[in-house]
Parts: sequence; structure tokens; C-alpha cells
Amino acid sequence: MRNKRLLAFVLAGTTALGLAGCGSAATGSSDAVSSAASAVSELSGETSSETVSSAASENTASGEAVSLSFYIWSDEENYIRKVVDAYNAEHDNVNVELNVIASNDYDDKLKVMLAGDTDVDLVDIRGVAQMTQYAEQGSLLDITDRITESGLDTSKYGDMWATSDADGKYYVLPTRTTCWALFYNKDLLDEAGVEEPGQLTWEEYVDYAQKVQDGLAGKKAADGTDIMAGYWVPWIYHFYSVQHGVYVDDPDTQYVQKSLELLNTLYSNGTHYSYADVSSGTYDYISEFENGHVALLPNGEWCVNMLMNAAADGTTNINWQVAPMPVPEGVEDGTSWGQFQYAGITANCKHPDEAFDFLKYLCGEEGSAIYASTGMIHAYSSDSAEQALVDACGKDSAKVLFEAKKIQEQPNTPNYGEFTNALNEEAQLYFLGEEDIDTCMSNFTAAADKLRNE
Repeated sequence: MRNKRLLAFVLAGTTALGLAGCGSAATGSSDAVSSAASAVSELSGETSSETVSSAASENTASGEAVSLSFYIWSDEENYIRKVVDAYNAEHDNVNVELNVIASNDYDDKLKVMLAGDTDVDLVDIRGVAQMTQYAEQGSLLDITDRITESGLDTSKYGDMWATSDADGKYYVLPTRTTCWALFYNKDLLDEAGVEEPGQLTWEEYVDYAQKVQDGLAGKKAADGTDIMAGYWVPWIYHFYSVQHGVYVDDPDTQYVQKSLELLNTLYSNGTHYSYADVSSGTYDYISEFENGHVALLPNGEWCVNMLMNAAADGTTNINWQVAPMPVPEGVEDGTSWGQFQYAGITANCKHPDEAFDFLKYLCGEEGSAIYASTGMIHAYSSDSAEQALVDACGKDSAKVLFEAKKIQEQPNTPNYGEFTNALNEEAQLYFLGEEDIDTCMSNFTAAADKLRNE
């Protein structure tokens, strides 16, 4: 299941991932956090789960409980199921039925479900661009008034909430926020004889990776594998541009080009796995990190959850830590990128009031506390959630994920994926040495101009 987990954020038909924003920390209700955490604890045992399922079945059979079908992709099950179980345990009148679809199949099946009159009440949404697409198609329920009337404190979602609308209306609430940072294996850095990274610029990161590689030269992991300094996943190629607040659909491509050139250096200078290797599907990023094959892993906050699960399973014992993402020269320290993942109510939902009540639970303080207990960062940010995450993973450095100044990786324009597709097609040829940077950028510019004129 670990292979290609991040592909869960790709829009249907694209290879672009959405990633950005941690939101500002604010103190929340400790009672709500304690209540949600207690619900998780009570449901963690086998007996409690059976009791909830039995009670839900009896209520549904007697007609007393409203049944809501909620569809998610499989990578989200680890933490969303805990929220669903907690909600069902607290509500006799509503039973949320969780339906899990394989991550790689989810987008295609969601399109089919939302295009027809199917029995779907709530859906998981992969980022702002996908939300905008389905909102414009009329597949999602406008919940703007419900949000206002509910009293939900949307300021806890931080700055990225301002870009979570479609033409001024809201159709979703954010569940979790992604946030990229620099994960590293402290023991390998000690072995290489280098200090732990603090805030670096990208130019400094290139030099730092070379020092790590030099220090690890000839060293092998426990299984005999050569150890590399770093691993950059082949998912987001324009990160440098995003950190400047410039997107791929902008006519100014100077930062996009800089981003590609920087990545090409890392892929080709012997410090990171080559592009051919990372794009082949042979080397899974999280497995390579967990197995001690790589010291530096620029990646998203979901790695905390993965590493916690691997440690619990006994498949890794590495001493991992988190540092801020490197930044371009002149960009504010702590600047990273990411995006919200969302949940929404379908336009065909027969019980919208009950569905919104669950949505508010999932996307509010109760859901935030439960997510943090699994090592995930919820979009609804609070000091309590930050401490819960640190307590859950045992890493004080994980606070970096709450402190980051995140920029939304995607604008809320429905055809943005077409621009990232066009860039990715040319970037791949560049990284594989099949075209130079000038040809790459010329071809991309022509494709982007065509998209802007359509």
C-alpha cells in the first residue's frame, strides 16, 4: 500500500500533485479534543468496534437512524475510519457508512458516481482544483449558508481557506492539510559527519547534499544497499516557483525554469536517486527511507503517519527528524507548499442536514484531534492538535509542520491540471536527457499559450 501513496493527490488524468498550507495555530477547546481523543481510545479495541457496528445495524434496521454513504480513497482510511467510528458512537440517529476505493481508481470512479444519480452522500476531494471542477458541474451541494449558520470558526483553517471557494461559494470543508518539509535520518547524518540541517536555501541544500554524499561514500545499509544522500519524488517539478507564489499557468516562467534546473542538478549529480530510478517504480520513496537507504527526503507531512505505522509494525527503527523545507534565495524562511484535502456533500444527497453535521465533525475540532493522534495534520489547526501530533510521533521537530508558512500549490482554476500536465511532459524529457532546458521551456510555453487561448 505504501507504493505511490502520494499519487492519491493527483487530479484525474494528471500527474500533478496538490500540496500546501499549514494554517495558523490557535488554541481550541480542550474539552472537544479530550472528547474526540476518548472516542478514539474507546473504539481502538475489537469489542468497541463490534458494539458500534451492531448498534448502527439495529438503528438502521428499525428505521431510526439516517444512513449516509461516504466515499474515500484508500490512503485516507487509516484516520478517516477513526473519525467515522467516533461520530457513529456519539450519534444514534445517524450512521455514516464508509466506502473505501483503491487510491489509483478513486478519481475515475468518483467521476462516474457524480455523473449519475447514485447513492452517494459525501465524498473525499483531492484538492482545490478538483473541488472547483465538480462544483462547476453541479455535482456538489452549496454549503455556504450552512457554514455561516453553524458558527464553525473557519479562521482555524488559516490563509488557504480564502482560496477554498468556487466563485465566492463554498462546496466543501477541508479535512487535512499537506505540508512539505525536509525529513532526514539523523543517524546517517551523524555517520556522514555533518550537522543536522536547519533552514537552508536551495543552493545551500545542493551543497549540503554533496557533503552528505561524500561522507557516506562507500557506506552500505544493513541489507548491503549503497546509501544515497537524497531522494526527490517525481511528483512536483515547479516547487521553486510555488514558493515564489507563481503558478504554472502564469506567463512568467523564470521560476519554473529555475525549479527544473535545480531538480536536474539533484537528479544528475550523484547525490540523489536519478530521475530514471525514481520514475521507474522500482524504488519506493518511503521504503527507501525506512530501510536506511537514503538520508534526506524532501516530502510531505503524510510521512509522519507512514513512519509511525512502520515503527508500530516493526518494519523500521530509523531515527528520523524534520527540518524546514529549503527556500529560494530571498524567500521568507519557513515557506513551504501544500494544499487542503476536502470533503463535500453531493448535490443528490437526500439528508443534507445530517450530512453537514457529520462534515462539521470531520472537519472541525473533533476530527482535528483524531487526525493528530494518527500523525496527520488536520486543516483545523490548534495548539492542542500540534501537541497531540508531537506526543503521537515522539518528535519535537514535527512542530516544523505547524510552523511552516504554506502556499497553496494549486490555484482554484478547473483546468490547472492541463498546465501541469504540459509541464510534466516536457520536464520528463529534460530530466531523461532527451531535450535541453531551452527546448523544454519553449515547448512548454507553446503548450501553455495554447491552453490560455482556448
